[in-house]
Amino acid sequence: MEDLSQYLDEFLADARDRIDSLSNAILTLEKIVRDGGSEEEKKAMIDQIFRDAHTLKGTAATMGFMKLSEVAHKMENLFDLVRSGKVEPTPGLIDVLLEFLDAIEAMVDSIEENGNEGDFDVEELFAKAERFFGGGEGAKRESGPAEEAAPPAEPPTGEESEGGGEAPGSEAPEGSIPGRVYRVRVHFHKDAQLRGIRGFLILSDLEGIGEVLETTPDRSVIEDGKADVDVLEFVIATEESPEKIKTIVTRHPEVKDAEVEVQGQAAGEGAKTYTVTVYVQKDAPLKGVRSYLVLQDLQKIGDVQRTIPDPIAIQNGELIDGHYFRVLLVSNVSQEEISKTVLKHPDVQDVEITEGDVIDAQRPVQESPSKEKAPSTTETKTPKKKKPPSTPKVKVSKIIKVDVGHLDRLMNLVGELVITKGRLEQIAERLGDRELLETLSTLSRLLTELQDEIMEMRLTPVAEVFNKFPRMVRELARKMGKEVEFVIEGADIEVDRTILDKLGDVLVHLLRNAIDHGIEAPEEREKLGKPRAGRLELIARRERSHVEIIVKDDGRGIDPEKIKRKALEKGLITPEQAMEMSDEEAINLIFLPGFSTKEQVTDVSGRGVGMDVVKDVVKSLNGSISVQSKVGKGSTFVLKLPVSMAIIQALLIEVRGEVYAVPINNILESIEIRRENLRSIGGKEVIVLRGEIIPVIMLHELFGLPVPEKDEFPAIIIDLGAQKVAVGVDKLLHKKDIVIKSLGKMLSHISGFAGATILGDGSVVLIIEINGLLGGGRGGL
Repeated sequence: MEDLSQYLDEFLADARDRIDSLSNAILTLEKIVRDGGSEEEKKAMIDQIFRDAHTLKGTAATMGFMKLSEVAHKMENLFDLVRSGKVEPTPGLIDVLLEFLDAIEAMVDSIEENGNEGDFDVEELFAKAERFFGGGEGAKRESGPAEEAAPPAEPPTGEESEGGGEAPGSEAPEGSIPGRVYRVRVHFHKDAQLRGIRGFLILSDLEGIGEVLETTPDRSVIEDGKADVDVLEFVIATEESPEKIKTIVTRHPEVKDAEVEVQGQAAGEGAKTYTVTVYVQKDAPLKGVRSYLVLQDLQKIGDVQRTIPDPIAIQNGELIDGHYFRVLLVSNVSQEEISKTVLKHPDVQDVEITEGDVIDAQRPVQESPSKEKAPSTTETKTPKKKKPPSTPKVKVSKIIKVDVGHLDRLMNLVGELVITKGRLEQIAERLGDRELLETLSTLSRLLTELQDEIMEMRLTPVAEVFNKFPRMVRELARKMGKEVEFVIEGADIEVDRTILDKLGDVLVHLLRNAIDHGIEAPEEREKLGKPRAGRLELIARRERSHVEIIVKDDGRGIDPEKIKRKALEKGLITPEQAMEMSDEEAINLIFLPGFSTKEQVTDVSGRGVGMDVVKDVVKSLNGSISVQSKVGKGSTFVLKLPVSMAIIQALLIEVRGEVYAVPINNILESIEIRRENLRSIGGKEVIVLRGEIIPVIMLHELFGLPVPEKDEFPAIIIDLGAQKVAVGVDKLLHKKDIVIKSLGKMLSHISGFAGATILGDGSVVLIIEINGLLGGGRGGL
């Protein structure tokens, strides 16, 4: 199973929020009932309590805290009786619900302190809840006996009386197994995630409408959340209809289908009636569990008509005199076989089988029939479990929720401090005051720590966006008749919240294009010798001062010649341009507005809107995008994005007396170029650096300024993804922390500039976006 420990703090914070919400809602409900409030107010509180309990159950199960999930599930079932109108929210019920909250809070405290739910004894609490399930305290007296005896169910659907229920007015015998017995087969989707957890939740749902008699795989495997299988099987006795059972199971998104069929009874012709009395060792540590396993085995070899006490009490270990229970069994197997079935369980001391129905013969049992005297009930060989504290300690969550707007304003203030710090440094250098310089050095260190701390607060794992895509990919692939194996890597990489907000739309376009344009249909892939299922990868990884997001598929790839033809048809390029274009440059035409290779417009693609949006968004994030593709092999899109957008490090450069800033994350290195070392290839100047041919272009040329004739000039090497380029300048000044300021809507259309910043002397400096200046014609955008 996936390691979810990284989400523990978030789970604890959410659990405490749910506990507080439940506590307030339960007390509010009690006040509404006491003061005679409106039905609308009452219903709103009931729905809120049910939702919070249900959510708490699900998140606990997802995190692997099965005991906590079981307690929350029992509480949910208890309150479902109130929601369905079977039980009134009396003070007695409110007391029990608050006890459940105490137990849940004690477990959450234990998880925070020890990493587990702790060894709390909740059997007494469950026994209190059973009084309400049995039609006892708080039950509406106008309900019929059959309704009172019904087990906790899902929200009422009007089907309670279907499928072999008791006739109106008849009374269900004490301890009878409800309704008919069904075998339920649950089929998961092949790409379903966390199937083990979902299996546990399905088991919990089925227990809410009846008695689960048998499971495949074993019940303990399902309850531990480890049933990572394609098919689950349950045998359930319930009064609900097969349709209702199927609806309850298939509402889980991972479930592909569910089969519900009537299970044949073990008793046939020649069957006899037996009263089976099962004696369990008094000091058995898990009497309830062991007794219920015995009852399940008896149900497999015959028809269990009644039990004393009832099956729920047996499961909870509430036996007669604390160590035995009786079963009325109709079966065609011999007494020896029945005895063998019971005695195979290790904690069973003895069994007594009497032919006929003598289950109500409540003769006192002084001692068990065993030759050895059973130990006294006052003795114990196992340490007592702790009970949840009646007055829990007040615990405050270590995590607080902060509006992102507050973090944005905080970051803006730190940005202003950075600008002011630069101004102070210039003043200190001019004055030459040593004491002032030392103080400024301390201020600079503290400001850097403050900046780093705020940056850390804004960082968010890309999983927050990545985790939304498996379902989208699956649904789109099914819609288009394709098979896709979707792989996510590096979801724990963190980026600034601002970048993450915009990243989602970009990835939606890239993933949809990969499925629509890239990955072939299964039949076509088989003809090409590829696996039927295409592989689509979404990868995040940290590279120096930036993050790379990669979308990769093994589909048909991008054909440069087809791209050129389409661009010519649409008038986006001239025939002369098409002749001169390299394959790399042709592939980059997909980022032009209005470009599409689709012949027909669909709801997925074909309008020529998408990739140009991707380019614009990446540009606004001061990042770059490059494409690598081979026909028949697949395509890879690489997004290079800064970790943060607010405060970045930049290199200040000078061109024709003007100062500009270039983000450090775009620069690989700086070099000095001697004109004698330049070479000419295809009429373009290049330099050979450590065996690699790198094109050289002067920044003056990109700005439309005259290029100075110098024998030697500095240059910065820019990584464009597909290749590198050397950009020549007049001077390299120094590195500096800068605050990015937007150019505003009026200047947003100007390419080549990511924004502006203010230096310490108050001068405004433009931030260069090299990719925009190059226009994407050199292997990247």
